Amino acid sequence: MTDSNLIRAGVAQKKITPALGSNLGGYPYRRVAKTVRSDLYARAMVFDDGRKKVAVVSTDLVAVTAEIVEPAKATIERQCGIDPGAVMICATHTHTGPEIRYRRDLDFGPDPQYNADLSRNIAAAVEEACGAMFDAGLYLGETEAAGYTFNKIWRTRDGNDVYHNPGGAERPEDLLGPAGPLDTSVQVLAVRDGTKRLRGMMVNFAAHPNSKGDDIWAEWPGETARCIAAVYGDDVPCLVLQGTSGDNDCIKSLRRENVGKGIAGAAMMAIERAENPPPNPPVVDFRCEILPIPYCIRTPELNAAMEALRKRDDLKPLERAGLRMYDTWDKDGKTASVPVQCLRVGDAAFVALPAEVFAALGLEIKRYSPAKKTFVATCANEKFGYVPPADQAHRGAYGEKPAQARQLVAEAGRMMVDSAVKSLHQMWNR
Repeated sequence: MTDSNLIRAGVAQKKITPALGSNLGGYPYRRVAKTVRSDLYARAMVFDDGRKKVAVVSTDLVAVTAEIVEPAKATIERQCGIDPGAVMICATHTHTGPEIRYRRDLDFGPDPQYNADLSRNIAAAVEEACGAMFDAGLYLGETEAAGYTFNKIWRTRDGNDVYHNPGGAERPEDLLGPAGPLDTSVQVLAVRDGTKRLRGMMVNFAAHPNSKGDDIWAEWPGETARCIAAVYGDDVPCLVLQGTSGDNDCIKSLRRENVGKGIAGAAMMAIERAENPPPNPPVVDFRCEILPIPYCIRTPELNAAMEALRKRDDLKPLERAGLRMYDTWDKDGKTASVPVQCLRVGDAAFVALPAEVFAALGLEIKRYSPAKKTFVATCANEKFGYVPPADQAHRGAYGEKPAQARQLVAEAGRMMVDSAVKSLHQMWNR
């Protein structure tokens, strides 16, 4: 490596494991943590090209919210001088971490003290990374990891979408096939110091964690980070950025440990093929556009459907939970402030989307991105439910169900994609 192709970088990680007895998040019924299967972490990576600094944080949580993110970013700006728009805070979307959201439809919630400590720990991880910067070479890699995920939304003969597990024992005759694509690509960024020792890694893959139980566990993203540390050292953080997995689930029959190991293996294979960093001086830049996107509105047709559901005496737990979510919806006629954030680090682009976004939208961003590698992270900076492509927003399944799974209007996905593509090209054409 030469001075002309180095960047200042820093890495750090902070434990954020909650206490036993904490409420676990991810499902609309109460689960209480009884054991710790693995510790949870906030992992940070900071880059400085001498003009601007950006930070990426990955947390082993089901989501992040403004209540968590805004105090953390304010502290980071005060302590590290990094613009809040340049700080990307993401969740891996593990369903076996603490509940951190206040939800009107649930009879349980977060621990306020844990949330306050969480904001401080996120800021502390970035501050520690800023305090231990080194001259780094950036290494980018990509490979495919097929066979770990399936698309959980299928088309039917009547033109609708339904949830379907293709690994199940039965396949209803009216199913035609998956309603959307898979994104099986693994994007990797690694930083190496002057001795070419690997000091930190970021891995982007789309696989919806869906474990249940009463363990505190970082699920497959945590297993990926654990495997990377086992090879490169316990002081080497691996930030897992959850991809556009709104409709891409882990295959049910696979143990999540196996998924994590497989993605770690793919990441290592990709990055170990990268012999040299790019020859050009790495450029750091950022954009963050706040989109005004209307929330869904409950219509007379939806009210009638909910009333018909309410009369059934054979409701499943998730159907009962859906009714509670619908009944407590208070966003009719309101508009959300939706952040779409983009970072540039050398030849790599990072896009942060604040929702569970379907894979087709992430693939569209990658298709039109000017970057050599584009990392699309979901459950980032905020959480606005599921976001499907507009053509799937009215066909049922997770794409529809306004006020239950989908919070924003059908055009939200298109608006997010357009904003991201615009911001990326602004940074590359600067």
